[in-house]
Amino acid sequence: MPGAEPCPDDQIDLRDYMDGLFHGHAAHLGERFAITPDSDKGRRCSDLTDPASLKQLLDFYAQTSFPGDDARSSVSYWSQWYFGLLLPPLILLAGAARSQLPASLANLRLALDASGQPRGFELTDPYVAPALDTDTPFDRLAPLIDGHLSPLVFSLSARSGVSAKVFWMNAAVVIDYTHEVLWSGSQDIDLKAITGSPKKPDGNRNPLFSPYRPSGSEATRTRRVCCLRYGLEGVARCQDCSLKPTYGNDRRPLVLGASK
Repeated sequence: MPGAEPCPDDQIDLRDYMDGLFHGHAAHLGERFAITPDSDKGRRCSDLTDPASLKQLLDFYAQTSFPGDDARSSVSYWSQWYFGLLLPPLILLAGAARSQLPASLANLRLALDASGQPRGFELTDPYVAPALDTDTPFDRLAPLIDGHLSPLVFSLSARSGVSAKVFWMNAAVVIDYTHEVLWSGSQDIDLKAITGSPKKPDGNRNPLFSPYRPSGSEATRTRRVCCLRYGLEGVARCQDCSLKPTYGNDRRPLVLGASK
């Protein structure tokens, strides 16, 4: 790769795994996720943990896209786009490369559309540590759960007044969707262990546990925590809505950003 710095001996160059990564139901994500070393485009994801910066962004989004609607609902909706566009590419990439997730807030930049809604991400550091044979699924996703989602969810909840559970469940639904629709046999992270375990290996509560209420059929499942989309004019409720579910044989999971 002309002009590129050589990959450190103990690291994996994720650019080697991008070709052909996004296909089938994930094909559109290839236009939404890129590895661009040292890019200065968009907004640094680390800025989203700054209270003033995040509040300005969320207020602008609410006023531009949903004036007069419940601002709490707009923040949850914004997070669904964020998680839907970010989590599948990171998970698919780490699975293909058999590496840790490159989820550091400092190494990701967020592109926004004119309304302030997430439309894609750039990874600015292509190098990541390989996974170890002894790594559990939680070890593999620790950079995402502890280093990215945890501070971001705290920030979103503090700025909006929306329970942190709403944001954690928004993320958990995307992880479940990645497993059910986007995952292939070549991937090597047991994502169901992430959303199916009430506790993390250290004994602490797993905030991503069980995004859906127990059900005998996927066609009748509902979200455990409402995503609040019902508060937005002109936005369809999710098919798994806990308030007004849509039952039927032709249901397909619909995850903002992650699905076309």
